[in-house]
Amino acid sequence: MTAATGTSEGVYFPVRAKFPWGQFIQAAVVIVIVGWVIVSFVISGVFDFATVARYLFGPQIWAGLWGTVSLATLSTAIALVLGTLVALMRISNNRVLSGVAAAYVFFFRGTPMLVQLLIWFYAIPRMIGQVRIGIPFTDVVWVDQPASIFFTPFVAGLFALSLAETGYMAEVVRSGILGVDQGQRDAATALGLPRRKITTQIVLVQAFRIILPSAGNQDIMMIKNTSLAYTIGYMELLLTVSRIYYSNFKYLELLLVAAFWYLVLTALITFLQQFLERRFPAR
Repeated sequence: MTAATGTSEGVYFPVRAKFPWGQFIQAAVVIVIVGWVIVSFVISGVFDFATVARYLFGPQIWAGLWGTVSLATLSTAIALVLGTLVALMRISNNRVLSGVAAAYVFFFRGTPMLVQLLIWFYAIPRMIGQVRIGIPFTDVVWVDQPASIFFTPFVAGLFALSLAETGYMAEVVRSGILGVDQGQRDAATALGLPRRKITTQIVLVQAFRIILPSAGNQDIMMIKNTSLAYTIGYMELLLTVSRIYYSNFKYLELLLVAAFWYLVLTALITFLQQFLERRFPAR
């Protein structure tokens, strides 16, 4: 690039920008390293790419993918609602509500999600025992079944992942609420607006804009956390590919298929997150 500079006498001298050799060399080094890694991966012979192509869009993989997406989407949606309630409890002036919310966050963030999943699937049905639904004090009974019938792998996974994620989402929402300028609350209070309207129409609206990046990250984490439901027999992506490679012993190829679809889901969520951030920027 060239530019012209002037002097008091009106004489102009062209100014040439220096070529960014440092940036060029850095980019070239990165490209070479990445290219070497990709080529080494392809020509290593460890993966049978014909098997990968065979199963990549197979009906079994689609079924497992649907299991992953449905469980992750529902769990994240429930966690966002419950996390908002827990966050509001944490910032409440009521010490009982604040203490209970803090204990909830501490417990569900402090214990592994896998442990919670196993408890919901194996322990909770035994604690409940028999489920009886009918008209009290009469012989009319509509449902009289063991609780284990109702706690299917999907139900147990939904409870476990939703409640565990609520602990994380509560802190995300609380950080967004605290990020809203206190002056706006004071101004709304001075105008005589009720506390509920201040919270729902002023604070939370802006808080959700602030937490969009963090909420997107939590959604991505939830996509990967659904793989934990593998341990209780829920038919998600990882269990699907594992059942296939147990029959054909193509372990690495099927794991590569799973990794590909996890990356695709992550890319889609990232795209949606960036779209929402542009559509609803933090103010």
